[in-house]
Amino acid sequence: MSEQNNTGRPRLMTTTLTTPFIYYNKVANLNEQAQKNLDAANEAFNKQDIAATTQAYQAAAEAAPETPELLSNLGAILVAQGKGMEGVQSLQKAIELNDACSAAHYNLGTLLLSNNVPQKAQEHLNKAAAIDTKSAPVLNNLGLAELHLSNYDKAREQFEAAVATAPQFSYGYHNLGSIDYDQGNTQAAMDWFNKALEQDGNNFATLNDLGCALYVAGKTEEALPMFTKAIQANPDYKSAYYNIGYIAHENNLLA
Repeated sequence: MSEQNNTGRPRLMTTTLTTPFIYYNKVANLNEQAQKNLDAANEAFNKQDIAATTQAYQAAAEAAPETPELLSNLGAILVAQGKGMEGVQSLQKAIELNDACSAAHYNLGTLLLSNNVPQKAQEHLNKAAAIDTKSAPVLNNLGLAELHLSNYDKAREQFEAAVATAPQFSYGYHNLGSIDYDQGNTQAAMDWFNKALEQDGNNFATLNDLGCALYVAGKTEEALPMFTKAIQANPDYKSAYYNIGYIAHENNLLA
């Protein structure tokens, strides 16, 4: 998330999209007890019961302690709950057991990226990319690592590779729009954001960022509904509220 504060530009809040952690839904050659626990974890995850999911992953990992895929799942779900140290230990153990466990490298790289350690994140994301050469989430997050390091051309290459690999992958289009927005290419940014919305019309961050681009282009009446749609899609998304307040203040709409 960033606040646009270039000279002469509105101070609007935008969001780049980091793809979430990857979980193994299936693991080959599990023993009966571990498979039963993994099935229970999948069912709980689909119901968004995170506590039950965690317990089931823990039970699966205990039943098959030398299985990197289960340790990767457990590490990711722990990190997602803010239990960073435990999660990292589980992810590192997965990698120690099998350095070719792409999801463990991806999950650890994604965690490092979210903690603003882009160079270390790159190391693990590059390993994941070498194992799984056609993964749009991996390519996207590699692009974000380059973006964090201000390597805009390299970031664009990764996002373009992501959408070339998976044309339905909305995150890549969104992040291409983010680059153009930050570089002042407003029309190109709007085109990318609209392309992202064709794939996922309910993505609150894309709705918000399209609103930002529309406002920068002088289309205030078109921008404001986008922020409203972003809030409808995710009432907890703070950037859209901020942007509505900012625009209302700057345009004397509060009276």
